[in-house]
Amino acid sequence: MRTLSPSRSGAGNPPRVANSIAPAAPAVAALALLSALLLATPQPARAQQELARSLSRLPAIFGRSELYQRKGTESIYQLARRFGVSASAIHNANSGDLDAGGELLLIPKEHIAPLQSFDGLVVNLAERGLYVYQRGRPTRYFPVAIGMRGWETPTGEFTIATKAKNPTWFPPSWALKEDPVPPGPDNPLGDRWMGLSIRGYGLHATNAPRTVGLYTSHGCMRMYPEQARELYDLVKIGTPVTIIYRRVLFGYRPETATVYMAYLPDPYEMGDLRPEDVQRALAEYALDSVVDMEAVAAALERPTGLPLPIVGSTTRVLVNGAPVQFSLGPTRAGPDWLVPAGPLVKALGARIETGALRDYFVISRGAERVFFAPGSADALINGEVIPLEAAPQLAARYPMIPLRATVAALGGSVGWDEAANAILIYDGWSMASPPAPGL
Repeated sequence: MRTLSPSRSGAGNPPRVANSIAPAAPAVAALALLSALLLATPQPARAQQELARSLSRLPAIFGRSELYQRKGTESIYQLARRFGVSASAIHNANSGDLDAGGELLLIPKEHIAPLQSFDGLVVNLAERGLYVYQRGRPTRYFPVAIGMRGWETPTGEFTIATKAKNPTWFPPSWALKEDPVPPGPDNPLGDRWMGLSIRGYGLHATNAPRTVGLYTSHGCMRMYPEQARELYDLVKIGTPVTIIYRRVLFGYRPETATVYMAYLPDPYEMGDLRPEDVQRALAEYALDSVVDMEAVAAALERPTGLPLPIVGSTTRVLVNGAPVQFSLGPTRAGPDWLVPAGPLVKALGARIETGALRDYFVISRGAERVFFAPGSADALINGEVIPLEAAPQLAARYPMIPLRATVAALGGSVGWDEAANAILIYDGWSMASPPAPGL
């Protein structure tokens, strides 16, 4: 996450404030009237549950990447096999050609599951990865080799139709061989075969394990022999198998209050992706208006396959030293942050009320009134129109408000602790007053 660069004293700069403008224009007068109406007729606060439901629809993120100090020019392939990933995944996750040796390597063992819920196997060809789902949740990940261009592995819905230990290979026409190949070191199927319900395709071990993670087969999916044996014991005839080609994956980690994106290579050359494409895809979860587009653009520069934060963050928020808990952490929006309104407002001892359509919301504390409209670059603060550096938005119909602008409007101050990765809010009012009910 990119960080704010406040003054050396640690105090964040307050939002830009325009000269006082009397709310005489019709539009501003209408906003003031709506503000009064909203305060008179508060609406039920169901938005937080809607945001929670939207986040729960995102796929899980499981596993944890590891750092490993490479010993000289230690074989990347041997490291990959030891850690259960592919050599190509290690190359994608680390910059440089890795020829020098002695690098501190990131071993990419953290994955965004391609589907939120499933029972069976899911193969994402763009990732060259296979996921085992049990009881609706992903439980195992295996790297695979897939078909080369011209012999692409098919996508679709299939099942495991056959299983065989120590299979005999009957060469197809492209192999230019006629005689069956018995079990043994010359058999390209290795010692395990799991055939799909589409004839001629399957998952299998291999006598060429260095090819795992590449697109090099004639359509079948090769696995490390030890992982093929493990998978063989997990599946049975009839196990569903879904094969997809998905280059952008979204996932949510509740413990970090962050939505992540993984950008994967394009082995079948389906075409480039733009930040706008990612933003449209996030509309499925009603998060397109709060995504950090700079983070998306940075992620699209190189298909590392690593989960990178695009909504929320691990940045902490402390009000007078007390942490504030969010379902979505602060998301950078220019020089400000967008945060879920309810927890911040409550921590500041204020209250928030919304319109029936969530088109407007008003934050009040004592004599202070802050009127926000989602998407508007202006706020009505105590009767004055104030330009904002970050417009408030809705995430799954839940108000996301600009943190610095809100705190400044209520008379507080904002600082930044680089070492602690924390936004520090000092607010004299909330120190003296108990929190008011929030959204």
